[in-house]
Amino acid sequence: MPSIVAGIEMGGTGCKVAISDENGQYDNNYSLNVITTDPQNTLRQIYEWLETKNTERPFLAIGIACFGPVDLDKTSKTYGFITTTPKPGWQYVDVVGAFKGLNVPVAFETDVNAPAMTEAALRGDSSAAYITVGTGVGVGLVLENIPVHGLMHPEGAHIKCERIAGDDYPGDCPYHGSCIEGMCKAKAVADRLNIMPSLLSTIPDDHPVWNIQAYYIAQLCASVIYLTSVKRIIIGGGLMKRNGLFEHIRKHVLQILNDYLNIPTITKNIDDYIVPSKLGELIGLQSAFDLAQRVIEKK
Repeated sequence: MPSIVAGIEMGGTGCKVAISDENGQYDNNYSLNVITTDPQNTLRQIYEWLETKNTERPFLAIGIACFGPVDLDKTSKTYGFITTTPKPGWQYVDVVGAFKGLNVPVAFETDVNAPAMTEAALRGDSSAAYITVGTGVGVGLVLENIPVHGLMHPEGAHIKCERIAGDDYPGDCPYHGSCIEGMCKAKAVADRLNIMPSLLSTIPDDHPVWNIQAYYIAQLCASVIYLTSVKRIIIGGGLMKRNGLFEHIRKHVLQILNDYLNIPTITKNIDDYIVPSKLGELIGLQSAFDLAQRVIEKK
């Protein structure tokens, strides 16, 4: 049976925190949005809200779906930390440790592996990739119902990529310049238009910049297909709300694969293979709830 749990979606621009209902589902009456500023203030706001609400609706565990890179090795001294993130001020921040004072188990996962697990379970898939495109770009993987960790966790968005014809943008990744993230995250799209990322919503759906962005996302999708053979690719994040973007991505994926993989799931039914989240904007929080439920089940 599901329990009442807390979930935290840690994002580079904003964080969401909520306490589930008795069925482990989202309840708008117990949720809060927090702007991501510096670690101390951001984590303090989340902690204080949970501490207060715990007296009204006691929760049995906390699940955290966090932007990365993060340390998922439970034997490591920095388990539960954000590590070498390009976000200023957030390198080597102890996220899990910030909530130990609440005296409940804390589950910690990336903000893409957690949604990948939830999406795979919802769809009955044993494998899935979840890609998020927004302030940054990330990819999470579930293979045979297990999230991929290994040395760390997947960082596929930092693969170097091929430029689309006519694109001379240098890239905005501080580590790799023109990797996939550096070429298609929100700032990269905005830079090409000489605007702030906050103004991207004013750009029409038929602007050529969206086809350029889609080409780089499609390269990530193709790499995931070749390397992992997942049964489905789910794409979410703030920029994926753009009408027509999925169509551009699917078109470019088929062009990149160039009939090398003669699999009907891709060649005939790609609209059901590269898809948006079933839960939309709630996927981050619900996947955090699901992390917390798994901790309780293991006890």
